[in-house]
Amino acid sequence: MILNSFDFLIVLPLVLCLYVAVIYLCRNNRYSNIVSAALLTSISYGFFLFYQPLGAMILFAVTAITYLFALVMERHRDRKRLQKTMLITTFVIIAIAPLAVLKYSSFVTGLFTDIFNNAADANASDNTFLDNLFLPLGISFFTFQSVGYLWDVYRQKINAEHNFLYYMLFVGFFPQIASGPISKADELLPQIKGRRAIAYTDLTEGARLMLWGYFLKAVVADRLATFVDPVYADYMNFSGVTCFIASVFYSLQIYGDFAGYSLIAIGVGRLFGFDLINNFRRPYLSQSITEFWKKWHISLTRWLTDYVYIPLGGNRKGKPRTYANIMATFMVSGIWHGANMTFIVWGLLHGLVQCLERLLGIGKKSAGRVMAFFRIILTFLIADFAWILFRMPTLSDAGGLMKRIITFAPGAALSLSKTELSLIAFALAFLLVAEIIQEYYPSRILLRDKRRFVRSLSFIMLLFIILTMGVLDSSQFIYVKF
Repeated sequence: MILNSFDFLIVLPLVLCLYVAVIYLCRNNRYSNIVSAALLTSISYGFFLFYQPLGAMILFAVTAITYLFALVMERHRDRKRLQKTMLITTFVIIAIAPLAVLKYSSFVTGLFTDIFNNAADANASDNTFLDNLFLPLGISFFTFQSVGYLWDVYRQKINAEHNFLYYMLFVGFFPQIASGPISKADELLPQIKGRRAIAYTDLTEGARLMLWGYFLKAVVADRLATFVDPVYADYMNFSGVTCFIASVFYSLQIYGDFAGYSLIAIGVGRLFGFDLINNFRRPYLSQSITEFWKKWHISLTRWLTDYVYIPLGGNRKGKPRTYANIMATFMVSGIWHGANMTFIVWGLLHGLVQCLERLLGIGKKSAGRVMAFFRIILTFLIADFAWILFRMPTLSDAGGLMKRIITFAPGAALSLSKTELSLIAFALAFLLVAEIIQEYYPSRILLRDKRRFVRSLSFIMLLFIILTMGVLDSSQFIYVKF
């Protein structure tokens, strides 16, 4: 399930060849769709069983529960609104129960312990079982995807899926199971139920997306980690300037890591003939935090908008209620990311800044080039300081690191070799140029050039850069733990 591992890269072509062969052999069979879906479901669960057998059982349980609940919801469509509301509330609570218990039990118990001032050693002993609970891979992602489907059935936006095999594949499709993107049923299910065909463009575009994803992961994210990890682990001994550089590098690291995963997942999906939602659109070129969240983790932003913000009332009930809804939505975002107060404060900070932007009217009018540049820098700095909360284990540590940055505290500078510094500089320069070209000059993207020779040469050069300058240790993706 580690999409950047050599094991995965060895198995993927074999699995793809098997899938293409099955599609070709069954092309004139009326059951071809069932056969291809069964094969993809087997592949998906096979990857999961190899990595986490118990996690596969929980995935199946959540899938089965939400499948049955959706059928019940569809059968009771004509009931009174209050009855249906009580029904969907009960179903959603049951569906998210595995996530709540496995991910948040220890946090909630510890929070109540702190409130009632129990001794720290008593807390440790009381929570031994909770602290050791097994956390399945991607549980936040497949839970949100299945709950979103259940909610869409309740709102009658879609009909319940009666074919359990199709629904199993929708929830457990292997490229996106670990860290998304979070798909909607009306986007992915029709592709699953449609006739399978693999076009040449699917293979080339899938390979291109995967290659750029591997660049972001191996050359950018994992290279920056060589600077970030030592500083964050011992920030009190490093200077404020070094801490600030590490914070900037972490902002770019988490972008390269998560955007890299998303592109690899989307690329793998494309190899198998599926179009998954794009999860990133150059978020660090945003001119406000509001715009940032339209470009960062797009599938989660859409999920929170559709299933939290709008049901709460959205912007339809006056400004005070709108601000409250924004804060509530981003508190949910923080809680979703992790069972820690740092994530909750991180989410509330993003919500607060968006409320201020609405209050000041930022983003309603287009800005000139100079003002746009300063807005991009300011937005990046706000996101950067918020990422400190995201990265540090406690609020105290996050505050300590911020204090060292703001006060320009004296301390050591991280010592890296000239080679390491050169590789980091190259990765950042390459990323910056690529992001600017993709945002402002999309027709000049070499990997999509109309000339086959240019595309092929660009592909080979990027592959060479990954193999010679990347950190090829198959390190796990950051967002897998969420």
